[in-house]
Amino acid sequence: MARKLLIGLCLFSILCTNIYSQNPQKQFLKWEKGYLDIHFISTGAGNCIFSMLPDGTTLLIDAGELDPTSPRVLSPRNTRRYPDYSKLGFQWQADYIKSVLPNGAACKIDYALITHYHDDHFGSFYPGMSKSSKGDYYLSGITGVGDIIPIRNLLDRGCTYPIDLKKAAKEKPASYLALANYWNYIDYNVKHNEMSHSEFMVGSDKQIVLLNNKAAYPDFKIRVINANGVVWGGGGNSPNITRMPTPEAVMNEKKRPDENTLSCGFMIQYGKFRFYTAADIHGPQPSYFNMPDWYDVETVVAPVVGEVDVTTANHHANRDAMSEFYLSILKPRVIIQEVWSSDHPGHETLLRMTSKSIWPEERDLFATNMLEANKLVIGELLERSYQCTQSHIVLRVNPNGDKYFVYTLNNNDTIREITGVYGPYYSKKNQN
Repeated sequence: MARKLLIGLCLFSILCTNIYSQNPQKQFLKWEKGYLDIHFISTGAGNCIFSMLPDGTTLLIDAGELDPTSPRVLSPRNTRRYPDYSKLGFQWQADYIKSVLPNGAACKIDYALITHYHDDHFGSFYPGMSKSSKGDYYLSGITGVGDIIPIRNLLDRGCTYPIDLKKAAKEKPASYLALANYWNYIDYNVKHNEMSHSEFMVGSDKQIVLLNNKAAYPDFKIRVINANGVVWGGGGNSPNITRMPTPEAVMNEKKRPDENTLSCGFMIQYGKFRFYTAADIHGPQPSYFNMPDWYDVETVVAPVVGEVDVTTANHHANRDAMSEFYLSILKPRVIIQEVWSSDHPGHETLLRMTSKSIWPEERDLFATNMLEANKLVIGELLERSYQCTQSHIVLRVNPNGDKYFVYTLNNNDTIREITGVYGPYYSKKNQN
């Protein structure tokens, strides 16, 4: 009887766990045709997502780099650099990208998207930066990665809203050093026919397309959902939606939307699989904060996006993001959180992301660089809510998008061995 009970308990344990028990590969499996691999690169320097699309087309979403000389970055409030300080953040990002490119593939990035102009998403400007040997720009974040690995098509939110940023940069150059450096990088590469540059177009599913064998994957598409506070209306005769203030209103700086609100967001659909990411958009705020309606992009986006399989945590899961309404619509099975600060996540945000009252289905949370400070302040809830809190995270979607897995990789060295495999997760029925 005791032996049967032990066997039963073992079987129950196997059925109730998400992590596979087989010995993981020493290194992450190389991409193969038909798979969609999305890598959340954990350097502690800022956001960086690199994806291999089903036909081998490559896509980079942000390459952030916080100022490594900043007192805050060097304080316990921020995560340290991973795997170590022998390289800068952009160098580690490029090193990781090179390591996952297929053998024999050209060392290039087909598409790169800068979601918005904050240093943790596109790079900072600081004393002592190295200058490129190619052109009149300095190396940090996206300019550094692009200097090592050529980028063929660069997309961003443009520079005309809420104000003419290039005009403002001429009037107050000291306030726009990072952006001016970014524009210098673009100008050089466009001038030398190394790269094209364009503004992210809300509603388009033609800006990021498969370049190598599109006909082989007719059920794959990337749709621009939001940018500059404008949200896709859903197609047909539905107009795009915006609550952003007019160009006339934003001449008053106090009425000017911030960069987070203007973040670019998009949906990847692969068969039944749906992935949505929107960088740093916010949700509604308590009335005592007296925030304008335009601050809340999540409420406008959620009905257009609908249910998803996987999403990223908006604004790193800060207290102003991942609202109850937003989560009740998206109902993600997996939430991936990019972390570099001691307020990622906010305590109340974590409560929302884990609440079965908001949506009853199971969900798994993964984080890249959780700090000890988070664990000390939030305590047991944080420890039991995440499948991992310190690693590279790789989302691998099987051919045709029927199921997917999440891999965690050691971020403390360049071997990047697999530390966990989660799944299989089965994709929800495509609602579109």
